[in-house]
Amino acid sequence: MTEYRWNQSELAAGYDAGAMLVHPCYVQVQDAILAEMGCAGAADGLVVDLGGGSGRLVERVLDRWPDTTALIIDQSQAFLDLAAMRLERFGDRIAFACKRLQDDWRDVVTQPAAAIVSMSAIHHLDPGEKQQCYQRCFDSLRPGGLLLNGDEVRADADDEYRGQVERWAEHMQRLIDTNAVTPAMADALRGWRKRNVEQFAEPRSSGDDCHETAATQLSYFEAAGLKNTGVAWQRELWSLLKGQRVS
Repeated sequence: MTEYRWNQSELAAGYDAGAMLVHPCYVQVQDAILAEMGCAGAADGLVVDLGGGSGRLVERVLDRWPDTTALIIDQSQAFLDLAAMRLERFGDRIAFACKRLQDDWRDVVTQPAAAIVSMSAIHHLDPGEKQQCYQRCFDSLRPGGLLLNGDEVRADADDEYRGQVERWAEHMQRLIDTNAVTPAMADALRGWRKRNVEQFAEPRSSGDDCHETAATQLSYFEAAGLKNTGVAWQRELWSLLKGQRVS
């Protein structure tokens, strides 16, 4: 099996440093997730972050809600090491699990979650893996708990989707040209452009950018048992998909 690219410490550090530059909507997606959690009262227990990386979203959750605990699940130990340093001040309010989202991670969720959140991670799962992941989310939520996935979502029309991908690639190229990201991150952005622009029409497999439409993914939510589904926020390639375990 090919080594998971984000296990490289230099690349993980480069992403952590440049995330808010690379993703034009990075802060807005986080803001939308926090707003939905606050409105639904979904931060008075355990919050699980799937693919939580270096802990930037969880840091905001724990700062905002002092009685909340959190669990970050991510397959990159390099990212989790960064998260451990960032979140050390929260003590036993934070826990970590090094697991792939493609695999069954339910055993590390030690109590029903008030919310399961994710940002820019689940799109790496192929369609079958997404369906399995969303079923695990339903199984791991308490009644009333929320699933909030802020992610890259494919537009319904291919030409609109391609335009969004190309505009993001142009944004990445400007970052590379101005040395705004580390050399390791610049290489990763070139790889993203090759996979998603130059190879736009080629099939995707698990680990690639397996973008699917909001409607398709919300149908996965509903098949897993989630209710009150919808798109809570959307801009360009990014959407916040939400669902709730009612009972």
